[in-house]
Amino acid sequence: MKLWELLFTSEKTVPPRLGAFYFLLPTSLVIIAFLSIRYASSKRYLEFWYWGQLIQLLIINAWYIAARLPLSEALPFYHSRMAMWIILFAPNKTFFKQYFALVGVFGSIMALVYPVFYPFPFPHVSSVNNVFGHWALLANCLIYLVRYYKVEKGDTWKICQMTFGINAIIFLANLLTGGNYGFMSNPPVIGDYGALVNYLIVTSMMTGVVILINQLVKYKHKKS
Repeated sequence: MKLWELLFTSEKTVPPRLGAFYFLLPTSLVIIAFLSIRYASSKRYLEFWYWGQLIQLLIINAWYIAARLPLSEALPFYHSRMAMWIILFAPNKTFFKQYFALVGVFGSIMALVYPVFYPFPFPHVSSVNNVFGHWALLANCLIYLVRYYKVEKGDTWKICQMTFGINAIIFLANLLTGGNYGFMSNPPVIGDYGALVNYLIVTSMMTGVVILINQLVKYKHKKS
């Protein structure tokens, strides 16, 4: 098979098998997190990840269209997909963008600690997208949190409201498309308890983790 076909085929086979290379993914998260905090003020570092993320989004969405993926897979209703667009284009210094920066950190960690690939062998564009896209998301979100994080009054309650509200929209999208956006139709590890219970479990767990990340970032900013 030619390289072009390996990269952009729409014929499903099997997802890539990482084997021992799996451990490189969590390790890479630590490295990128360190570099992003260390070089958050570097214009070149910021531009690399900004433009890398934008190019990655354009390529993967062009492939979604060309491959005619169903609406159950191609819509931007995964939390990381939403965060990628929002961290690039939403106005700075808003709680909306700050919230999605926190979500992006959570989503990046989850995506590469427990990777779920499309059924195409490496180096298919979907696999490269899954890895590089979450590297870029983690970098862009941490850069934003270092540069623009603002301590908000009542931020815990705001996080609860936004998480339950956004996940309600994703819940409806899953009902309409038959998708597994937000991994709420068939959550990994915890199992499937039905749509509504899945929504409550996933949303509650996600809310708790995002609040924890927010508290860590807040502590860091208050300390500095």
